[in-house]
Amino acid sequence: MPFLAFLAPAAVLGIFIIPALLTRRQAHPSAQDDFVSPDHVLPKVIQNSSIAYAIGLATFGPFFAWGVSGDFWLAIVHAAFFGLGLSLIYALRRPMLEFLAGALSHDRSVTVHEFIARRHGNDPRVRVVAAALTLFALSGLVICETLGVATVLKPLLSGSAGLTDLFIAAVLVVVISCTILFGHAGIMHAAQLQLGLLYLGLFGSTAFLLYLQISELGTMPARGTFAIALIAVVCAAIVFYRRSRYVDSSSIRYGVSNTAAAVGDRDPPQLRLLRRFQKILNSLIAIFTIVAIGIAVMELYVEGLPTLAHDSAAALQAGTHVSNLMLISLFLLPLFHPIVDIVNWQRLAAFEKDRDWNYFWERQWTAAFRSFCATYAVEVPLMRLLICLFGAVAGLTLATADRGDVVQAFIAQLVAQENFVATTVLSFLLFSLFAMAVSTMSSLFSASLCSVRYDIVPMFWSEPTSAQAHATEEAQATRWTMIAGAAIGLVVFAAFYLADARFEITFASPKFLVLVFGFSSAQLSFVPLVLGPLIAGSDGLGTVSPRWALVVMGVSAAIGIGTTAAYLATGYDPWLSAVVPGCLGSGAFLFITARLWLRQPAAAA
Repeated sequence: MPFLAFLAPAAVLGIFIIPALLTRRQAHPSAQDDFVSPDHVLPKVIQNSSIAYAIGLATFGPFFAWGVSGDFWLAIVHAAFFGLGLSLIYALRRPMLEFLAGALSHDRSVTVHEFIARRHGNDPRVRVVAAALTLFALSGLVICETLGVATVLKPLLSGSAGLTDLFIAAVLVVVISCTILFGHAGIMHAAQLQLGLLYLGLFGSTAFLLYLQISELGTMPARGTFAIALIAVVCAAIVFYRRSRYVDSSSIRYGVSNTAAAVGDRDPPQLRLLRRFQKILNSLIAIFTIVAIGIAVMELYVEGLPTLAHDSAAALQAGTHVSNLMLISLFLLPLFHPIVDIVNWQRLAAFEKDRDWNYFWERQWTAAFRSFCATYAVEVPLMRLLICLFGAVAGLTLATADRGDVVQAFIAQLVAQENFVATTVLSFLLFSLFAMAVSTMSSLFSASLCSVRYDIVPMFWSEPTSAQAHATEEAQATRWTMIAGAAIGLVVFAAFYLADARFEITFASPKFLVLVFGFSSAQLSFVPLVLGPLIAGSDGLGTVSPRWALVVMGVSAAIGIGTTAAYLATGYDPWLSAVVPGCLGSGAFLFITARLWLRQPAAAA
């Protein structure tokens, strides 16, 4: 199958480059043009790019492994808590959007670091430390995505480490180059098209896998029947929710200041071809989704309702295989990470910039924002659950004792079968997996460069006093940001190479999970400093002094990262389970301590 190993990433990267290239930016844009949007972006594009980012290849391994082992409750509750975490953004939207509106109008930073710094003493040191922690976290999460890509490639390339490293380097070069050259708007358009490939691959592979497993197994085990029933429900929900509009097929030129001109003028040939491709992609996704529903319903009809009820009860009664502390970790991370994720703040800034666009009539912006948040909070958990169900069906004929190796074992099984259906399942799956990786990596790199440009680079020069000086500073900032992006790419590749060679991490293994926990904990250290002002307000109980803010971030991040290092060094399971609770618990304790400490002088007076 080396042909598929070359074809799938080449096709995904090619489709990724096209919309980014069609939205190329001017030579020296401002930071806002580059890392929010140069003009306006349609709401559906922002929505789809956010969903593609949040699904992510790093989530595929754990959810697939949970499906293979039958941990349905774990996947269901984890997905539900992620939906709650995204809903928290909508519940606390007013102070977030007010901050972003002020930042956009005064051409300031739109990042979560700027929010933390301004709410806790307006000390630039707080912003820089928060930005450094975010760069560490985002670079680490990109490393996790590359480890996932390596896990997928190795069975296809007969375990060749050299070819795998070459593929990873090529992917990083393409993603970083597009991110630097085409800006955040280009990345959003590219990522929303990757969502179409992701859906096409996932629904297509699910449909053919159902056919393959049903024809081979005959009598379906209990967890297989339950998984097939839920697949039908999830696919039906997606069909009802999306109504065959999976990718926004509006012209890229629609997002200009003069909307009437964009609608009235005829698109150039390349844009017409892109729109036609998007419409064909929507139709194919709808067809494969309906086919998956049809195959699932036929199997359930054969099994009968009494069997379905009995098997579903048996599957749900099976206990989980993880400790209570690990359960807490898997629930806390998806609940609190979205509110401090800089990618979400970047997308919210793009949405806020659309508020004054004449595309919206009275109150239409509010309705569009509500629709964006609702779709984001519903669709990502559904797709994560579908990955778990896909793993449950795949695991019915998968014989492997190592849960950390289930993805590689499944791919190797498909390669060994050498029949048309198995090859089709593998082809669709590869398109989906590479689309997950590319869309997530591009969003993470864009957010990293946003943090560098807005929060780190300005620390090295004073505010320009003239328009000419401002243009010179913008050009210098752009060059330094490009250099920083190239440096981040080199560091990521070097870290991937060392991690892959030293630890041999597969992305369904506990070591991979602890890496996700550890890198995410760098951002989780912001949770008290973000939720405090959002919930209690910018005055009084919601804020602390800059020194205390630095202590909260530094100590909680150090505990999360240190616990991760301890697990990698010892393999002692309790360290794995303690990463997220330790980080969040220490941060909350220090924030409360800071508030009590700051109240003492006032009480004494």
